[in-house]
Amino acid sequence: MDLKDSIASHAYVVLATISTFSLLAVSISLLPVAKWARIQNECIERTFRTESNNAGIPTKVWSCNGGGD
Repeated sequence: MDLKDSIASHAYVVLATISTFSLLAVSISLLPVAKWARIQNECIERTFRTESNNAGIPTKVWSCNGGGD
């Protein structure tokens, strides 16, 4: 078995391993975004503006991101 046959016989395993590690890296890099989104959703759900009883989503997002009083 020469080098070309050896590479060809292991190509699937090598590519599958690279793909798996790439997917893991992407999923790990998205964890902070998921945490931030959860915090934003919780803040929006509990936000109540006193100026208007029916505060819209943009007003709540603005408030959760540090806007307003």
